Amino acid sequence: MKHLILIGRVVFGAWMLANGVNHFFFTLYPEPVGHEPLAIQLMAALVHSRLFDVAMAIQLVTGALILAGVILPAALCVVTPINVCAVFWALILDHNPMSSLLALVALALNGLLMLAYIDYYKDMLQRHALSLGETEGGRSWNPTFAWATGRTSRADYIKALIPLVLAAAFYTFLAKTGRNGEWVLTTLLYPGFVLVAGRLHDMGRTAWLLAFPAALNVVALGLHFFSDPKAALTVDVGIAAYVVSIAFLIWGLASKGEADANRFGAPAAA
Repeated sequence: MKHLILIGRVVFGAWMLANGVNHFFFTLYPEPVGHEPLAIQLMAALVHSRLFDVAMAIQLVTGALILAGVILPAALCVVTPINVCAVFWALILDHNPMSSLLALVALALNGLLMLAYIDYYKDMLQRHALSLGETEGGRSWNPTFAWATGRTSRADYIKALIPLVLAAAFYTFLAKTGRNGEWVLTTLLYPGFVLVAGRLHDMGRTAWLLAFPAALNVVALGLHFFSDPKAALTVDVGIAAYVVSIAFLIWGLASKGEADANRFGAPAAA
């Protein structure tokens, strides 16, 4: 097995390195241009935007790292998206048998080598990983923004609310990117509701109280995205959803948590 891994590493690393050398320095073999219209258009866009240069630079650097055995697990991770895109382009868009075969072989080698170094990825595969500054039993991303299972103190609530408000303000006033920005703002609703739910738990109240503002926001978003956003009904429902949501946020700021343990757990640390 050890020898097979070494052979695969040499073949794959040399392949990635050769692709980069072929693109930037001298021609070893012709680069793909595509046969089907969509494949040709996409490749032309990649070339003219210089994004193809970026992909080849990644293959050049990662190929050298894989051959040298330097930060090899990281190099395999970095080059994986390039090989996934190559498979999509060759197999789905271009329908070329040889290009598809080569792309699939490259991706298979990429994946098998990652399996061979799986021990280096185990920390990345933890279900609930802690980031810098987070501790077991303390406040972290999951209980604050992902799963409303415990209690959130008012101090932690304020700390967590600040980045949410700043992100919402950024996409509302600075990054005015049309529908894309609106969808980003929509995704902020979930962590916002989880945050308020934790605050309600700290106050000894059920998070089911959020069912009404949640339903109101769903209706408002549905009207905004899938009907006339300037219609009177859409505007009125949107304003109502906004006012009710702000009211719950202020409730979480203004109210104190229970000093003793309640059905949602022990008091949250201040």
